Order: sequence, then structure tokens, then C-alpha cells
Amino acid sequence: MTRQNLREGYKTIAAARIQRLFEFADETFNKNQALADRYIKLAWRLKTRYNIKLPLNIKRKFCKKCLSFWKPSVTCRVRIRSGCVTIVCLRCGHVARLPYKPRES
Repeated sequence: MTRQNLREGYKTIAAARIQRLFEFADETFNKNQALADRYIKLAWRLKTRYNIKLPLNIKRKFCKKCLSFWKPSVTCRVRIRSGCVTIVCLRCGHVARLPYKPRES
């Protein structure tokens, strides 16, 4: 087994574990918010260690500044303006602006 294959195997295991940690964070958020944030920090550490790109559905679930799990109206505020979705973290005040195109009906 070459080093390249070994490294790719580690990346796939880490990606699966990151996905599972986000599922754990979503399940435990209502009971223990600190534990949910801990899961996010563990996932972030795995992401940086193995240089993994996160999919969009995971990228938009946490604050990039304080690494807190986002639940709309609990830990973040979501506003829709013309061509932009603005998410404000209620813990650190970080603002994330995401572009979008409105649907044409």
C-alpha cells in the first residue's frame, strides 16, 4: 500500500467522522448546547488536520469565527435581502453573507 492510498483512506474515514459529528451536534443541541459546540470543534480539528473540504450543507451550519453550531433564532439570526442571505452569529457577532438568486415564478 502506497502512502498516497493510505492518506486517501484516512481522508475518507475523517470525512465520515465529520459527517457523524455534525449529526451528533444536531441531535444534542436542544439538550446541551456546549456539547454540540464541542462536536463542531472536533469536526473542525479533523477538517484542518486532513485538509478536507466541507460540503455546502455542512459549511452553513456553524460560525467560522467562534465555531458555534447554528440554529436559526437560537444562536443565529437569518435575514434575506435582495440577492443576499445574511446570517449573524448571536454569540460572537460574526456576519456571513451568502449570495443567492431569487426564484422566478
